[in-house]
Amino acid sequence: MAKLRVAVVGVGHLGQHHARIAASAPEAILAAVVDPDPARGPEIAAKFEAPWAASLEQVLAEVDAVQIAAPTGFHHALGLQALKAGKHVLMEKPLAATLDEGVALLKALAAARAAKPGIVAQVGHLERFNPAVTALRDRGFRPRFLEAVRVSPFPARSLEVDVVMDVMIHDLDLLRALVGRPVIDVEAVGVPVLTPYADLVNARLKFEGGAFATVTASRVARKKERTLRAFGDKEYASLDFAAQKLELLRLVMGPDGPEVRPETADIEEGEPLRLEIEAFHAACLGHSQEGVTWEEGQEAMRVADQVQKAVAKSLAEMSQA
Repeated sequence: MAKLRVAVVGVGHLGQHHARIAASAPEAILAAVVDPDPARGPEIAAKFEAPWAASLEQVLAEVDAVQIAAPTGFHHALGLQALKAGKHVLMEKPLAATLDEGVALLKALAAARAAKPGIVAQVGHLERFNPAVTALRDRGFRPRFLEAVRVSPFPARSLEVDVVMDVMIHDLDLLRALVGRPVIDVEAVGVPVLTPYADLVNARLKFEGGAFATVTASRVARKKERTLRAFGDKEYASLDFAAQKLELLRLVMGPDGPEVRPETADIEEGEPLRLEIEAFHAACLGHSQEGVTWEEGQEAMRVADQVQKAVAKSLAEMSQA
């Protein structure tokens, strides 16, 4: 069986792991490492025994699929370039730098699929592939209220965007997927701390159908925390993303009446990024449909945009107080 020939574009902090995984994936071959940095690009290419190119244009004719892990500002141009050549695309989150660029990418995808219907286009929202999240979704858990916390010390990278697009967007996508309904109202507050952009944001989301969620994202915390608590009908779930641990409490009828019964889910640990990338490869080869679509990625951006606008409004009000 022929393997998928993949180019990884951008081999910085996250892109190097795209290259590592593509080089060892069972259904793919790392056919090219693309990075304009004449030191970094060849270094990562040599590490994984792949050719290096300074631009995507140099290798498009030689690959079937493109994994784009370049900075967000380049997503639009690189995505258009790959689609014009009829290539499958895995775009790291967020889909694009702006909503308008996301719309343009979706239009280009529709045009590309008119010529080549089988093109796969996915977004790298890797928490969807966290084994603890998979276990929660497999149980059919229907949340009514959720609380997500994603905080960490200052990273000194991804400073061209605020904490909403850098960090919170993971949870905005995941919450929408868990609830299964669109977000219809957003309230948010945030403050810049170490950058000109909001580094700490708290948002409250209301979903169609009545579910609510609160989301906190910070890149100026003292320690890392990536957790989710979800409350449903007579059940509660606590999820630790880093530990890939899921704990549940259920109200059940015991021999002496109602009782709360704890349960820890058996989870087969796995690297979410690897699971995501290998699912993309399988989809490109027609073996699976698993993955986050560009349409879903654009919806996460739409909610992120609402959060950003609410934060801007709150900052304006504080400056006038």
